[in-house]
Amino acid sequence: MTTHRFQPAVAVARQRGQSTVAFLALGVALALGLVLAAWIVASSLERIKLAGDKITVKGYAEERVLSDAGTWRAIVSVRAPDLPMAYRKLEEDSVRVVKYLESVAGTDTKNLQQGTVNTQTIFEFGPGGVQTGRVLGYELSRQFEFSSQNVAQIGSIATGAARLISEGVAINAMPPQYFFTDLNAVKVRLIGAATRDSLLRAQQFAANSGVTVGPLRSASQGVFQITSPNSTETADYGSYDTSTVEKLVKAVVTVEYAVTRQ
Repeated sequence: MTTHRFQPAVAVARQRGQSTVAFLALGVALALGLVLAAWIVASSLERIKLAGDKITVKGYAEERVLSDAGTWRAIVSVRAPDLPMAYRKLEEDSVRVVKYLESVAGTDTKNLQQGTVNTQTIFEFGPGGVQTGRVLGYELSRQFEFSSQNVAQIGSIATGAARLISEGVAINAMPPQYFFTDLNAVKVRLIGAATRDSLLRAQQFAANSGVTVGPLRSASQGVFQITSPNSTETADYGSYDTSTVEKLVKAVVTVEYAVTRQ
């Protein structure tokens, strides 16, 4: 009788044990399936990546240059009650400007350009800012522009131009501008240097990646930045600073290289 009482309990235990083993087997199978699926997906992605693999880098180069040309500009203006008087005054002041330039630049004043005379009528304004129609006088102005390959001379002219004010000349002198005339040759050198720099960068990136840099696929040239030394100024459309004699020309290229497995 005792044996018959324990037989159902043993059967139940046996069934529970079989179910646990089945669940464990199913769990292991699922885990192995997930691992295998992940490996297959990763392998496929790696093959796709390496099949058409590439590396895109930017190359940079810069070169310092000294300006070999400069320009000085100024505007002289006069006011007088009538036009003939204003014109005579403007002519007198124009002569003073020319003499000043001759004292600094000598015979180089052949490069001086005098602009046309601009005339503006000065009207009277009554209460409330309403123009009365009465003419108070005239303002005449003329622009002067002097260019030279002697950049030091341009600097001297700009520095000393204020002395004309002491002679009664109403002059508005602009800051001198300095240019480098052989930029095309510099640009060619910089493009080559920037391209070589891009290859070095690509090789450094690939060194620890198990790949080798292959042939160049494509390249595009960025805008040139011509700035004063130590300047961080940049612009999407490029920049050309004319305020300093010494300039820094910067070039950036974007290059795409093929890569292959080592």
